[in-house]
Amino acid sequence: MLEVKHLTKTYEGGKKSLRDVSFNANPGEVTAIIGPSGAGKTTLLRSVNQLITDDEGQILLDDQDIRALNRHDLKKTRSSIGMIFQNYNLIESLTTIENVLHGSLARKSTIAGVLSLYSKQEKQEALQLIDEVGLKDFAFKYCSDLSGGQKQRVGIARSLMQHPKMMLCDEPIASLDPRSTIMVMDILRKLADEKGLMVLINLHQVDIAKEYADHIIGLNDGQIVFDGQTKDASDRDIENIYINDEIVAKV
Repeated sequence: MLEVKHLTKTYEGGKKSLRDVSFNANPGEVTAIIGPSGAGKTTLLRSVNQLITDDEGQILLDDQDIRALNRHDLKKTRSSIGMIFQNYNLIESLTTIENVLHGSLARKSTIAGVLSLYSKQEKQEALQLIDEVGLKDFAFKYCSDLSGGQKQRVGIARSLMQHPKMMLCDEPIASLDPRSTIMVMDILRKLADEKGLMVLINLHQVDIAKEYADHIIGLNDGQIVFDGQTKDASDRDIENIYINDEIVAKV
C-alpha cells in the first residue's frame, strides 16, 4: 500500500507546487492523477520515488517512509518502483532486449552492469516480457527504429524487469496516437489486474481516466480537490478539478 501524508513542495520564488497532499493507493488498482497543466501532477509523481526533494510530509510504501531513507536504502527501494516517462527514456542506439535488460541493473554488481553480463535466465525473462507487451518480433530491433507506441511498451517491459511493486507513469500516452494509446493503457490495466501492481498515472485525458482507472485524484494549484473512486466522480467533480483552467476537460 502507498500512503502519502501532508506532502508539500515549494519551488524557488515561493511557488507552492504541492499543498498538504494526502492520499492512499492500493495494490491491484490504477490511480489516475488528473488536473490542469501546472497543477502539480508531475511533481507529485516524482516526489513519490524521490526524484525530487519535497519540503515535508511522509511517503509510506508498505509502511516504510521513503523520505526518511538514506541513499543506499533509497536506491534499493527505487528498484521496486517502475517509472514510465513521457519521452520514453530509452537508449535508442541499443536494441529492445538490451534496453529491457537494463531493468535488472539494480540487482547486479557494478562490474556486471558495466560489462552487460546477463544470465541466461535474465535474457529469457526479458524476452518473455517483450512478448507480453506485444513486441516479440522487435526484440532485436534498435529502439531508434521503433514507433512512439512501441518505445513506450519497451519502457513498460524494462520497468517490469525490475520486479516492481508499483508503476509510476508520467503522461505515458501524451505523444501517442489513439491506437497506441489503447495498447499502452490496456497493458497498464492488465498489470494491475493480473500482477496486482499499484499503477499511478498522470493523465490529461479525462475520458481515458474514467475508462481505465479505479481511483481518481484531482489536483488544482497543488491541492487535492477530488479523491475517490472513478465511479463516484461526477461531471461537477471533474469541472471543479479544472476550474479556472483555460483547457476544457473532455467528459
